[in-house]
Amino acid sequence: MWANALLCAQSAPYLSARIFFMDTGLAERLALLKDMALFQELEEAQLAAIAARLQEYALPANRLLYLAGDRAENFYILVGGRLLNQDIEDGQRVGEYVLEPGDPFGAEALLDQEARQAAVSALHTSRLLYLTGEDFAWMLAEFPQVYEGLQHLLNGRKLLGRVHFDFLQEDEVVHYATRKHPSTLWLRWTRALLLAIFGLLVLYLGQSVGAGLQFTMGLAAATLLFGSAAAVGWEALDWRNDFVLITNLRVVWMEHRLLRSASRVEAPLSTIQSVDVHTHLFARLLGFGDIIVRTYTGIVLMPGVGAPLRTKYLIRDFAARSRKLSRQARHDTIRLAVRQSLGIEKSLPASTHASPAMPLVDQSERFSLFKSRTVDGDKIVYHKHWFSLLSSLALPGLFVIAVLVGAPIVFDGLPRNALGWLLTLAALLAPLAIIAYRLLDWVNDVYVVTSEVLIDTERKPLGSEITKSAPIANILSLQNHKVGIIGLLLNFGVVRISVGDSVLDFDNVPNPAQVQQDIFARMEALRARQQTQQTEDERRRMTEWLRVYEEERGRNPQTFTGDEAAVE
Repeated sequence: MWANALLCAQSAPYLSARIFFMDTGLAERLALLKDMALFQELEEAQLAAIAARLQEYALPANRLLYLAGDRAENFYILVGGRLLNQDIEDGQRVGEYVLEPGDPFGAEALLDQEARQAAVSALHTSRLLYLTGEDFAWMLAEFPQVYEGLQHLLNGRKLLGRVHFDFLQEDEVVHYATRKHPSTLWLRWTRALLLAIFGLLVLYLGQSVGAGLQFTMGLAAATLLFGSAAAVGWEALDWRNDFVLITNLRVVWMEHRLLRSASRVEAPLSTIQSVDVHTHLFARLLGFGDIIVRTYTGIVLMPGVGAPLRTKYLIRDFAARSRKLSRQARHDTIRLAVRQSLGIEKSLPASTHASPAMPLVDQSERFSLFKSRTVDGDKIVYHKHWFSLLSSLALPGLFVIAVLVGAPIVFDGLPRNALGWLLTLAALLAPLAIIAYRLLDWVNDVYVVTSEVLIDTERKPLGSEITKSAPIANILSLQNHKVGIIGLLLNFGVVRISVGDSVLDFDNVPNPAQVQQDIFARMEALRARQQTQQTEDERRRMTEWLRVYEEERGRNPQTFTGDEAAVE
């Protein structure tokens, strides 16, 4: 999608490092810096000193800002528009992401005193602030908090190049990623260290005992030492699987415990109310803490995160930025729509933001014996995983097998009279009835996701039916959990949806990460539709106000043109 942008940019005249000045004032720059996570630890006077050195220029659409291999001269902050950053290695593009208003960039090459490793071009006409290399060095020397914040942000971006996340939406961009602080791993290694010390102690004591016990104690010591080494590797692998993610749509906490459980908890940026940090003295000394993201009724807990205050500032920054961009997009759409209604604009430009893609049928389930996910238009129906059905049929199934195997033994072959057959059928009747009942019960328990509502239906054969539903618009947070080695190997678990003041659980669903992704896609699609409808309603009201205003001024709004008024 973005690859063509670079081709267009390369065919356009190259924009040199000489800048077109458009000074918009110190106050606007100061307000921008106050909102950025990078500068949250600075006082207003310090921010004013940085803002006074910032300079501004415009970058036209499809123009290059710099190419890979160029000398790094400036540090940039995107104020308006969108830029495409494409990472280049050996002349080949190895990755790309979109820069949005509020993003700082260009610092890595300045810090490393290397040539640019990426090409940056404008997808739309963009406004940027910049510090020269000299002013950038002054800022880092004068305010070391900014240097530490930059390193924190760059480390998160470097991690993105080494890890792939397959649950992201088509237009979703990960802005920051981090693992738990290494100190949390070191603390977990203390158990392995104690085990190794104990093994060495056993080995030492084995030298002073009789020959009969030396072999036994040596074997025990070797077992303890091997166990401690295995524990070190286990804990390291377990630690590498836990992530904090901040995207342009949500904040995510992923936690995997090897052969025990896997979970992903997330909250849309638009639902975040506050972000808190909880630490204790020992954690503060080592530089980590717990981050608590609060939505209207639920929380996303992220334990053991390094530099928790800076991560907190990033989450708050991106949540505020998401709300600001949403308001700005609505404002721009209303302005253009009103201008079209009044004849100032001939037509509205096509939207640059596509609606989130709807999940498709999972090809792996097309030939499944127990199909557990069915897509019908915009509706997805889930059944519980087949393991929950088979586990409920295990006992009656074993009883049926026992009867079928035991009857020939009791009757020394097949029953020879009606009484024998009657007894055999009577023994089979109860377990077969239980099997039929539980099979129907499994079929009747369904979870449904539509474009606007979630439905949980539990229908007992020949019994009660319980249906719970919740509007997708009221979802505040999502999480999925796979518990136990069976849940991990067979890939099933629970998806928990916080809706208003209640919780809806999709229990024992297959591929809970896919289910969570389906629901999130519906959330984003609904949000986009609601925003479009709200914008259209506001456009109609505004247009009516303007037409009435023109009528009261004695003018005919049907002949109103852009040359006769200055709406803007």
